[in-house]
Amino acid sequence: MKLQYFLFLFILGLGACDDDYFHDSGLANGRHDCTVWEYLHTDAYNWDSTILVIERAGLVDLFDGKDPACPEITFFGPTNISIMQFMYKTVDNDDKVMYERIEDIPVEMCRKMLLSHVLPKKMMKKDFDYENRGTLEGGTYIQALSGTELRVFRAKSSYMGIADIGAESLGIHALVNGYIVGIASADIEMNNGIVHSLSYTYQFSEL
Repeated sequence: MKLQYFLFLFILGLGACDDDYFHDSGLANGRHDCTVWEYLHTDAYNWDSTILVIERAGLVDLFDGKDPACPEITFFGPTNISIMQFMYKTVDNDDKVMYERIEDIPVEMCRKMLLSHVLPKKMMKKDFDYENRGTLEGGTYIQALSGTELRVFRAKSSYMGIADIGAESLGIHALVNGYIVGIASADIEMNNGIVHSLSYTYQFSEL
């Protein structure tokens, strides 16, 4: 693993972010006539490690629209950099990195972490409610496939000093641990699902 390379990319990603929770990269490319699984294979820069984690977790059918129990999904997608952060920062008592390869991560851990990022239906940004300004309340409360309780919310920003006319953001609040995660690119739609790509500052284990 070229962990130093990915750490360098992570630092670059940090430098590109504002002080807010959200980083709107504007990278979303609308509608794709394929499955979520096929879409991930079109962008090696962002999703190569994500694909390997999905394979290790045995969840290819879920992302490929072949799971009869869950034919459509919403995926809050952790990118390669998010997964590399998790691997680089997970150390043992001797400060030695525990997972040098994705194959080193236990299968059940991969499965649980991935399912904490998946909702059992298609949900676009507009389908989530607004957060109550200045609070940690409001939005849409929903359970991920892992059983993790999430509060997914839209938030309005100011522009030129005028409240609520700036860019609209989408965020996730993991109720079990309090982490708040920003969406970099929302509303990437495939035949069997929606992908909301998470910020490069996100670490895989936070949901």
